[in-house]
Amino acid sequence: MKNLDVLVLGAFIIFGLQGCEKAKVVNNASADVFVKSTLNAQGTVVYAAVHSVFSYNIMTSVSVKSPAGTSMQLIDPQKNGNSFYNEPSDADYSATPPLVGAYNYSVKYKDGEELSYTNSLSSATLAPAHITSLVKSANSDSVYIYWDAIATTNAYQLKIIKGTTQVLYQPAFADASVPQKQSLRYGFPISTLTSYGAGTFTFILNGLLFETTDYIYLQAVSVATKDITL
Repeated sequence: MKNLDVLVLGAFIIFGLQGCEKAKVVNNASADVFVKSTLNAQGTVVYAAVHSVFSYNIMTSVSVKSPAGTSMQLIDPQKNGNSFYNEPSDADYSATPPLVGAYNYSVKYKDGEELSYTNSLSSATLAPAHITSLVKSANSDSVYIYWDAIATTNAYQLKIIKGTTQVLYQPAFADASVPQKQSLRYGFPISTLTSYGAGTFTFILNGLLFETTDYIYLQAVSVATKDITL
């Protein structure tokens, strides 16, 4: 499975904490659970739950309890105590979406205080976008990705990687046309891509669905990928 750039998606969570100063004494965190969907090797849509907890205050540990009562410890990959999350492995995905309901987060801060937070997951999911083509332009100066619009999505994210190197990243964007277009495209200069050398470039297209219209907490994310060799 392609890794989800959770730290980037976590930027939406940070928006909800912009009013908090970094030096604030009162401990506060933002917890979010959302469904990640993608295609497995057999072309079947599979799902996993992603948990993300962010705070300007240093956290030392974070765990989450599902509506079924099972617990999971989240990791702190940056080792800075500000962002804990889980990156689903292949084994975490299932053809059945994650359990809906309230997920409870237990957060322990550097000063020893322990606080609890809750975020709910609904049954809403997003299907991975159908990428119809990834081709060079007629004059071979650009690469265009075309895909069918996801009917219920609020926005898209697009990043391009070559091997393990992120080449380009397009932050969340939405189709503002009325009525909404049924097919969409995005283009990038070939010279920008090949400045990283010739080879295979992977386009990762995320669909984003938010819980509410304030676009802070995510409800679902879908991931579709396609390669092109330049």
